[in-house]
Amino acid sequence: MALMRIPGQERAVARLEAALRCGRTSHAYLLVGPAGVGRLDLARELAAALLCREGEAGKCGRCESCRALAAGMHPDYEEVGVPEGAQKIGIDQIRRPPVKPSAPPAIQDKAALKPVISPRRVFVVCGAEKMSIEAANCFLKTLEEPPGGACFILITTSLWDLPETIVSRCQVVKLAGLPAVLVQELLSTDGVSQDDAWWLAHRTWGSPGLARAFAQMGLPALNHELAGAVLEPGPDGVMRLTDRLCEQAGRGEEARRPSRPLVQELLEGLVLLYRDAAVISVAGDEVELCNTGLREPIEAFAARCSADLLIDCADRVLDTIDRIGGNANITLALDNLFAALARPTAPQA
Repeated sequence: MALMRIPGQERAVARLEAALRCGRTSHAYLLVGPAGVGRLDLARELAAALLCREGEAGKCGRCESCRALAAGMHPDYEEVGVPEGAQKIGIDQIRRPPVKPSAPPAIQDKAALKPVISPRRVFVVCGAEKMSIEAANCFLKTLEEPPGGACFILITTSLWDLPETIVSRCQVVKLAGLPAVLVQELLSTDGVSQDDAWWLAHRTWGSPGLARAFAQMGLPALNHELAGAVLEPGPDGVMRLTDRLCEQAGRGEEARRPSRPLVQELLEGLVLLYRDAAVISVAGDEVELCNTGLREPIEAFAARCSADLLIDCADRVLDTIDRIGGNANITLALDNLFAALARPTAPQA
């Protein structure tokens, strides 16, 4: 059996299949790519193939190992990630604290054990870039002296988010975002409109999983509303955006405490809006836009602004996204942003 086909990831799948057939698998893999492009699916497929007792380049689906994995009861397989309510993968998940001998076994403890029903033990580390410094240093020691019967599959969004020492000890497999047209087609089959599907494809950098999640959240409609406030002539629309953004990012009674990640996602949409306006300002009205359903108001907006001003506005939004991610006060950060965005536009000569 071969590995499962994952749309848009044929090159990564073929590379792993070749290694499996040749028996030249690594003790550590690093799957790199944007969220929602099939990283976890591929990690699980690779893990199933490594654990299988009969398959060649994939799981057989029949042996004791495959049946145990399908039932979610495999003694030699474990997925590790950020615990609920936490922000980091802590060192306790990598190594059992010496002062707590009764604590549950950590990765190092389990990796040192002999496999129960498979040729090896396999650990999938989701969000590897979220390991704390202490956890990353501890995990590095495991990669430097890996137990003979263990394989580690790390999942991350970017190589830059992990220590170079960890990256250098892993076999790096890159997963690409899908072409926008393909993501648009996939979303259209879900009933998403063509314009919304096109915007989602660009907004998620070709990630169908993330695009579907954003569609379910109603992000295109929220983006359309916020874009309308930015594009209307004069500063009035922009000056009301803090309240509107916090209201949209709220959760019922939690409206006064907006979701920090959702505020960031909504602001990312404004970056695309300013990008579209800047492109029109420079290249004319025949260029392809991310916000195809807003072409006319964007063209009118671009006519009132210089390209330099539009780029500066986009930079301000990106800076605010970073500040909110750094735990800045959301309302204050948005007030400062929209006060700057509301300044008079500079007509082109």
